[in-house]
Amino acid sequence: MIDIEQISATAHRIVVIAEFRQDDAQRLAGFAKERNEAGGGGNLLIDLTSLQGFTLSAVTVELGHIPSFLKWVYGLDRIAVVSDEEWIRTAARIESAMLPGVTYAVYDEDEADAARAWVMESAEAPHTGAFRELDLGNPAIAAFELAGRLDAPESERGIAMVEARLKEPECRSLMMVIKSWHGFEADLLFDFGLMRSKMHLINEIDRYAIVGGPDWIGGTAQLFGKLVKPEIRAFDDDEQDEAVEWLKG
Repeated sequence: MIDIEQISATAHRIVVIAEFRQDDAQRLAGFAKERNEAGGGGNLLIDLTSLQGFTLSAVTVELGHIPSFLKWVYGLDRIAVVSDEEWIRTAARIESAMLPGVTYAVYDEDEADAARAWVMESAEAPHTGAFRELDLGNPAIAAFELAGRLDAPESERGIAMVEARLKEPECRSLMMVIKSWHGFEADLLFDFGLMRSKMHLINEIDRYAIVGGPDWIGGTAQLFGKLVKPEIRAFDDDEQDEAVEWLKG
């Protein structure tokens, strides 16, 4: 079943519930035609958290309306896709990469509020808010929490926040607490400006603690710690207090 609603003067929300069938695809095609006839534009929130599958007949209908769908999608300003399935999120990112000029902001289920905020234009960037500072009551330790997905603007904002704290003379340790992290945009791998900024920050501290996150982050951090100046140590997500004590030296 598909539900389409207008959620603001410039935004619509499409929710797919249970199985996406032929009549759902026909309704979606009709909506795309209406939007094209109205001049297109606007923002779109696609909620697939309740999707359980789709029928072959629905796919056939979609394929038959590809020109109309592409015209509609290319006319949109912001497109957010929310899903609790990794394969759907991956497929959305691949589709976005295959459509030049079209960018989907992709979100996990627990990021639904951020997706809606971006589509409603109450947030400037898709993943604003992934970084936030933690107050440990200790000026010698800069502590931050990372939750959500990192893109270039949010990475730059996070680095600026860390830099500001490390400019304080007594601050020589850094702690990053990773919660509900959903990875990073692929283009960050090739952003050498961000890479230089990160290396500069690393050289400014004596100890760096990483709390939580996927297992590979801890292993990579321990290995990387052998190549750089500060001591780097990974802690489990329930060992934040132990991390703070270690940073105190």
